[in-house]
Amino acid sequence: MVIVFVVLTVFILIALNGLFVAAEIGTVGARRARIAQEAATGSRPAKLLLPILESPSNLDDYIAACQLGITLSSLMLGYYGKAVITPLVEPLLTGSGVVAQAAAVSIAATGVLVVLTVIQVALSELAPKTVGIQFPEPTALLLVSPVNWAMVVLRPLIWFFNGSGRLFLRLVGLRAVSEGFHIHAPEEILMMVQESGAGGVLQEGETELLEKTLQLRQRSLRHVIVPRTQLLAAPVDLPAADLLRLLAESSHSRLPLYEGTVDNIVGVVHLKDLLCLEIGPEPETDGSAAGPWSKGESVRDLMRVPPYVPESASVLNVFRQLQAEHFHLAVVIDEYGGTAGIVTFEDLIEEIFGDIVDEFDADSQELALASDGRLHLAGDVALERLSNLLGSELEFDDVDTLGGAILAELGAIPEQGQVVRLQNFEFRVEEVSGYAVSQVSVALPPGAETNLPRPGGQPK
Repeated sequence: MVIVFVVLTVFILIALNGLFVAAEIGTVGARRARIAQEAATGSRPAKLLLPILESPSNLDDYIAACQLGITLSSLMLGYYGKAVITPLVEPLLTGSGVVAQAAAVSIAATGVLVVLTVIQVALSELAPKTVGIQFPEPTALLLVSPVNWAMVVLRPLIWFFNGSGRLFLRLVGLRAVSEGFHIHAPEEILMMVQESGAGGVLQEGETELLEKTLQLRQRSLRHVIVPRTQLLAAPVDLPAADLLRLLAESSHSRLPLYEGTVDNIVGVVHLKDLLCLEIGPEPETDGSAAGPWSKGESVRDLMRVPPYVPESASVLNVFRQLQAEHFHLAVVIDEYGGTAGIVTFEDLIEEIFGDIVDEFDADSQELALASDGRLHLAGDVALERLSNLLGSELEFDDVDTLGGAILAELGAIPEQGQVVRLQNFEFRVEEVSGYAVSQVSVALPPGAETNLPRPGGQPK
């Protein structure tokens, strides 16, 4: 009967210890949004837990109750082992005749301590901690009621120890947060998104979308702009008919206008404005004149002055600026005050959703897999995109494109057919346009060609 009572007491103390451990881990790991959803459906445990998660001071008290519960149950188990179990084990050792009377007490106490420690660590520390980590919300909801009762009983101790802790923090120059939500840095949110994607909670497309969105604030315009060398612009005094012809031969609806050189972009004209200038408004029903505009008239009065933004500005800030100013295009200025290029609303949106191609865009591919197994690339393909494809980090200071990396590596303008080694890959220059590398090819490593465009077709 005594043995049954001893085993039952040890079991209760270990269960109490495990309860507080699981409650602490589960509550810390529980997602407030998930608990709020449960509370909205009428769940009573969720309604008890939500105020705890929403207030750092309440959470401090709750965690303090768990810590005190763990400490007190551990102390009680140790005391019970020394005061009750050790005297039961001691006669077994002395009765065997192997252990002397003087040493029996020490050996019995040590043996009981070791056995109880092993049982406690395994059953009331590691096992509950694993459950709390793997199932935080269910664990926290299941145990919130008993821990709340413990908070009521232990309130004086909680007040004393929390007050002592806050006093110590003030002495070392720190201040405990009393109210407010738990704040996560963008980097932490990005890690949570990546972990959720790896765990299958988010689909691959959703993970990529969230990653790109979170990285917008750190991504500068130099990764996004249409560079000066690819910029379609025209003199501001060019007749409207010539400007219309330029736009008709391109896929654009807006045209930057410069005065003197392209470093002095003074405005942007829209295709609709040029059409209005050329053909005028619809004739009146009484047959009166169509309007004041005539062919060849200056476009200065119709052009709009675009926003001017530095090349170092973040994609997110420029996106907000274009939204606020109701403008579709911004002129990007380099550090010397010249024109680095332009950026459009579409360019910024493509940073999140990928390439947006309409019926007027040229059918060109940055990446294409040839029949010889070599990957053919445009010279202006981004190194970041190429690194993801090849599974190897290609990084160069102040260089964003493959063509720029080749120029930086060689220190000279390459010739067609020249081979350049970057990291562990050999790139062959297939075409040079002027002074720029326009086409490059590379032999792919095994297993890297799954989602590549095939010649004459769409990606697999």
